[in-house]
Parts: sequence; structure tokens; C-alpha cells
Amino acid sequence: MTEIRGLGYVRVLATDMDRWRELGFDVLGFAPGFGDETDALHFRMDERPSRITVERADVDRVSAVGWELRDGPALRRLEATLRDAGYEYTPMSQELADRRRVEAGICTTDPGGTPLEFFHGPVLEHSPVVTKYAQRFVTGAQGLGHVVRWRPSISKVAPVTICPDRWGSRSCSVPRRSPRTMGRRS
Repeated sequence: MTEIRGLGYVRVLATDMDRWRELGFDVLGFAPGFGDETDALHFRMDERPSRITVERADVDRVSAVGWELRDGPALRRLEATLRDAGYEYTPMSQELADRRRVEAGICTTDPGGTPLEFFHGPVLEHSPVVTKYAQRFVTGAQGLGHVVRWRPSISKVAPVTICPDRWGSRSCSVPRRSPRTMGRRS
């Protein structure tokens, strides 16, 4: 049984908020969401207050990828699995859980350094989602969608060793490249 229900949220630090605003609202058609950060863009697509949050910063990077677990026991099982495998994690503080609008969670990083947050008990917003183009996003049990990240040296990251074995996710697609093409752009 998988511990992960789906991708809950993505948080980004960005230098060009106008481009993100255009992408999120004008191109993709997300509805305005909300959160504690006043100088941020909150993109809403369903019953969650914000699935994607973009904060103004001096760098461009992912600041957190939030993975939703089934419940509290699933979080405890994931903690035990990570601990037994020697992976470091920290419990999510109550302050951070409140800002993320979740009941509880843990924080860690993937082998490439991306901050990961595993949580359960998301707060739901029951007001209607009104999008610019009157479309509906289908999220449901699978969550927000997918996360695809580029790593210049995938052989050093070894993502297969942590995903899906350690997280309990359904699958993990890793592009296979021969040693002759590693590091060379196509």
C-alpha cells in the first residue's frame, strides 16, 4: 500500500513575480488563492486554499514540495521507514503546519537537495473556485499532478534509491541514459 495520496502543493521562490502572475492566472487560468504570505502569489485550482505558492526572492528555486499522506498512522509509518533507512527528517513545527494549512507533517530533502514536506490532514476551502476561463481542474485523489526536476548529474543523485522504496510512492520515472551520453545535451 502506498503511503502517499498525491502531490499536495509546490512552493517556489522567484525573482520575476510578473512572469509567474502571467503564467498562473493568464496562461494556465488558476484562480486566486490565499495564504499567510502577503507578498506572494497563491494559485488555487480546487478545494485547497493554494496548490502553488510563489514567494518573491532573490533566487529562483523550489522551496518545498508537499506530499499528502493518507492520515496520521501513514505519517508515523513513513517516519519509521525513513529512520530505519538512515534518512534524516525533522517534525514539522506547529507554526509551519499552520502556515501550510495541514494537521501535521515532517520535513526532509531529496538526494538532490530539494526540500520535501510529507503531511496529512489538509485544510479545505469550500468556497467555489472561479477561474478566468471558467474551466475546471481535475485533481481528486491524485493531487496536484507531477513534479519533474532536472539534475545535471543524475548518476550522483540516485533517485531510485529513495523513490519509491522509502516514500511509499506508486512509481518513479527516471530517464535512463547510457554513460556515453551522460552530461551531453541532446
